[in-house]
Amino acid sequence: MGQIRAPRVRRDGWTPERQLRFLDQLARTRSATMAARAAGMSREGAYRFLARNPESLFAALWARCLAMPIAPPEVHIDSLSDGRLARLLGTHFRRERGDFLNIGSAEAKVRAR
Repeated sequence: MGQIRAPRVRRDGWTPERQLRFLDQLARTRSATMAARAAGMSREGAYRFLARNPESLFAALWARCLAMPIAPPEVHIDSLSDGRLARLLGTHFRRERGDFLNIGSAEAKVRAR
């Protein structure tokens, strides 16, 4: 009599897990194709699902994922500031030339001229 029926989700459709996988990959890559592939779905299916539910949380999160700036890959250059990078490169080139053991010696100073 007063039963509330929960919406049915197809087992092979856009399950909540697939939606999360899609949104996670979309946030990382900004590519609906790659995100759909990660979720095990097609790009066309993703756009159809979005069109069927334009006011859903999925649609809002999709828009949010595309609006966020892409984070650059983690690079630890800050630790190589203050001339450390130049010193590292200098060390590398001295090793390549073979005079690393003679750094600071009179022989190395003569070679440098």
